[in-house]
Order: sequence, then C-alpha cells, then structure tokens
Amino acid sequence: MIRALIGEVPTWARREHPMLRYELGKSPEPRRSIRLLRALGVVLLFGVLAGAGYLIATNMLTQSAGQTLVESLHYIAYFPLLFLQFAAGTAAFTMTADVVGEELRRQNWDNLRATANGAEIALRTRWFAVFFRLRGLIGVLVVSRVILIGLILYELTAFQGRYLDLLTFGITPEVALPVAVVLLAFMMTAAFLLPLTGMAFDAALGLLVSAYVHKRTFSTLAQFLVILARFGVMIGLLLAARDYLAGALTLSDPLGWLLMWGLGGAGDQGLAYLLLSRFAEVWATVPYGIFLGLALIGFAFLQAWLAEHVLHLAVRRAQRG
Repeated sequence: MIRALIGEVPTWARREHPMLRYELGKSPEPRRSIRLLRALGVVLLFGVLAGAGYLIATNMLTQSAGQTLVESLHYIAYFPLLFLQFAAGTAAFTMTADVVGEELRRQNWDNLRATANGAEIALRTRWFAVFFRLRGLIGVLVVSRVILIGLILYELTAFQGRYLDLLTFGITPEVALPVAVVLLAFMMTAAFLLPLTGMAFDAALGLLVSAYVHKRTFSTLAQFLVILARFGVMIGLLLAARDYLAGALTLSDPLGWLLMWGLGGAGDQGLAYLLLSRFAEVWATVPYGIFLGLALIGFAFLQAWLAEHVLHLAVRRAQRG
C-alpha cells in the first residue's frame, strides 16, 4: 500500500531490512487469548466513544443531534474521532520519545553509532515502525474520513445539485461554481492527509526528544509536558473557534482567518470542515475562508517537510551523543 502511494521506499523502510525486522520483532505476536481480549477491549472502547459522542451531540439527550441525518452522524462522530486522532498523535510521539535511552540501557547505542549510518538507520526505522504498529488506528481514521467525504458528496446532490451554489452565494470573494468545487476538493484532500502528516511529525518530534533527553525520568517528564502542551493547543483552538463563529470573540479578518486555519491544521486536523454546512458557515463568516482548503494542503505539506527536518536534526544530535 505504501509503495502504491509514494513509489519505491528506501531500503531501511522495507520489511526485509534487518533493522526494521528488529524493531517490529520487539512486539511479538501475542497469544490468541490476548488478541481476543484486545478485540473485546476495542469493541468496548468504540461503544463507549459512540455513546459519549451521542451524549455530547445531543447535549445530554436534551436536543436533537443535528437538523439532518448527515449533520447528526457528523456531530455524533466528531468527538470520538477527535479523541482517536489525539490518541494516535500521542502514541506516535511516545513510541519514539525514548528510543535512544532504550538503546543506551540495552548497551546497544555505542555499537549502532560505531556502525556506518547505524544511528540514522535505527532512528529512521523506529520512526517508520510507528506506522506499522498503529496501522489499525490509522485505518479507522482513514475509513472514517472516507465516509465523511462520501457524506459531503451526498450533500452536494441536495437542491437538485445546486447546494454548493447556494452555500457560496454572497461570500467574500464570490467564486464560480467550478472554482468552488476545486477548492472544496482541496479541503477534502487536506482533511485526508493531515492525520498522517501529523503522526509523521509527532513521531519525528519524539525522536528529537529522545536524542536530547536520555534518562527515563526526565524523558517521561518531557513527554508529559509536550503532550500537555499539544492538548492545550487543541482545546484552545477549538474553544476560540467556537466563540469566534458564535460572535463571542472579536478578531480582525486576518486573525479570524488564521484561527480557522489553525483549527483545521493543528486543532482537529480538518475534521470540523468535513461537514459542509459547518464549512460554509466559515465561508460566510471569514473573508476568503473558502481558500482554507488550499491553505490546509499547504499545512499538510509543511508538516511533512518539518517531520523530515526534525528527524534529520534528531539524527545529527543522536550521532554526536
């Protein structure tokens, strides 16, 4: 699947590479009873999340989840998916945040550094192994987004196919329908990519922490602070965007646009904008808000670029010891 998406992968990213086999071999296949318990736990977790999403969407059963079926499904799924996205990013970060310390405690790090490109390959394979280990969670995030995008396409058939025309009427700037379709496609593409590029950046950031902080106690503290800061940024963006759209927070047009861009990129990774009526509310409130999809594509590429450069910085620091 990875080769189909990005072409030929580097040698260290192939399953037959000994370093990647070593990384994946650290988590041996569990017994059948353990797998069954995990499956039961996953089912219970999804049940709890679905129930919590329904209670939040209905304001503790005091109102309807949404005005339409599509709105109801989106509002019910929003907070469970937000939780899973945050959990995926946190897991990607913590899986790599102590890799150098682990190898030091195993007394393997000096051997890796003495081998040609050994430290670099060790860090890069740990980074890549995150996607193997979290493939189930990644699958949930990808499939859920495919479903939400499908619901957007279904919504576009409303009003005899003129729904998008109606939503873009009177916005700043007004754009032709073909342009609106392209900009909406950019948004859907960005919302699909952002969880993946976000996990890539989180895993690279974890490696950077591991390269600078080797002792387990300090590493745990650093991880806690980073996760707390990430959670604070997410909640802050969600609350600020809610108040801004409700008129309770006054911002200039450029700051309002940047807030909506930050919400889509670092807040909920485009999840809110996968409800067409909510995204149209942004278009009507924020001048040039219809271009947010294009800007979020840029955010996704920026995350991917930063992930590579942070990973390179971590490698250089780790090689110096």
